[in-house]
Amino acid sequence: MSKKDNLFAASRFVLPEHREWYARIKEEERRYVPPQLDQDQLGELSEQVWQAYQTGSGLTLTYYDGQQPRRLSAHVAHIDQEKRRIKVRVGTDTHWIPFARLLQVELATSF
Repeated sequence: MSKKDNLFAASRFVLPEHREWYARIKEEERRYVPPQLDQDQLGELSEQVWQAYQTGSGLTLTYYDGQQPRRLSAHVAHIDQEKRRIKVRVGTDTHWIPFARLLQVELATSF
């Protein structure tokens, strides 16, 4: 069937506003939503970070960067309890990671 025969198909078009709206909805559907951790899980993460800080051993962090989960192998350089964040060192680079964005912490056996 051609468009000439099908008047409905021939008259369909998308306004730029509708296209933008549709693209925004699809982007929101693809957006990562981090899991909510309970108090026991947060306590366990805190304990592992503290243990790595005390022993100077490395750890692997999984954290939410605002868009997606990221994985980082590092050493804990400082724990800022007032602002609830940790400073991690990766080689010569340092990163501040808010404790609320941590998803998983694994102590490294060898780093």
